[in-house]
Amino acid sequence: MVYLYPFGATLPENIEVIRDDTNPPARRGPLFIFYDQEPLGLNYNSAVFDHIVSTTQGPYVLVSTERHSQEKDLICERYGFADINYFFHIFAAADWYRGTDFVPNIVSPAARQLEKTYITFNRLTSKDRIYRSLFVNALATNDILDSGYVSFSRDCPEGGRFDTNLIEGIRKFDLDPGMINNAINNINQLPELRIDFEGLDIPNQSMMLSPMPQLMKSFVFVVTETCFWQSKTHLTEKIFKPIALRMPFILLGCANNLSYFREYGFRTFGDYWDESYDAIEDPVTRLQAVAQVLKKLCALSVQEQTAMLRDMQPILDHNYNLFNSPEFVRREWNYLTNCLQDISKFYKFEVPYSLNLKLGQAIPLEQT
Repeated sequence: MVYLYPFGATLPENIEVIRDDTNPPARRGPLFIFYDQEPLGLNYNSAVFDHIVSTTQGPYVLVSTERHSQEKDLICERYGFADINYFFHIFAAADWYRGTDFVPNIVSPAARQLEKTYITFNRLTSKDRIYRSLFVNALATNDILDSGYVSFSRDCPEGGRFDTNLIEGIRKFDLDPGMINNAINNINQLPELRIDFEGLDIPNQSMMLSPMPQLMKSFVFVVTETCFWQSKTHLTEKIFKPIALRMPFILLGCANNLSYFREYGFRTFGDYWDESYDAIEDPVTRLQAVAQVLKKLCALSVQEQTAMLRDMQPILDHNYNLFNSPEFVRREWNYLTNCLQDISKFYKFEVPYSLNLKLGQAIPLEQT
């Protein structure tokens, strides 16, 4: 097995290998490459995969968190990888957001005193995350910026100025230069957008449910996911934050990822607003559609939003109870282990075995 350490690492120096290749005559099963925490990208990941195939023995199975993915298909084609997938962030979120029943400042939906229509976090704004800058611009141009709690990094902690990255996006994502220039001009005129931690860098709080006071005063959580432009199914712990908080949510991610999320048994909010944005393939059009949904919600009175929130209680409870059920995590674990066992059969990973007592592993022997 190959994985990357620490959590979220992506570079060759982060590679950890768990394998014994000291006995070449012994036939092993495939080498499983667990790249399951971060999105896959052919160009970005080439250094890692080049290093793995040049320093280890195959055959290889790529284990990712992307069920459908053009990038994954390109990687597997280039390197000759087989692949399986599972929803890694189910396990991360189940660990990080456990115990919410015992958090005293989480207010039940029926008791919330709403002050803002929405809340949205946009810490990283460089490279593929430039869509978050376009989203903040859409909030401003639709005159709904003041209706939400919004965090936004003009200087991305991991990639420089938002305007430089937006200009680069013209080439990378074939974006309209006029649209980009207007967005830069508009954002430069906006005040500092912070929810908390004034005067400090916005911290990476993937494993935290915060800031709680503002969350509990917001009607809907706008989830700005890691992936947006690509054609892939990829969701992270971000989608589980509103679930753990019993909050309705709007998903700003890749096309058809809301539908993908429903496949795991979660209910969404198509009875209350238009969720057809999820099926829009063009990223900019999809982003604009989400802004229009928010604009309509912002036009509602606090009383109307409160009544809608209370009416959603069965959905919020269903999602919360599903996420917190041991069966939910166990089901994904069983799915992963079955995938590992099934694909190993293609490599004749079967008896007879030679038991390696030091490693605690059963190594298949060549049969004559």
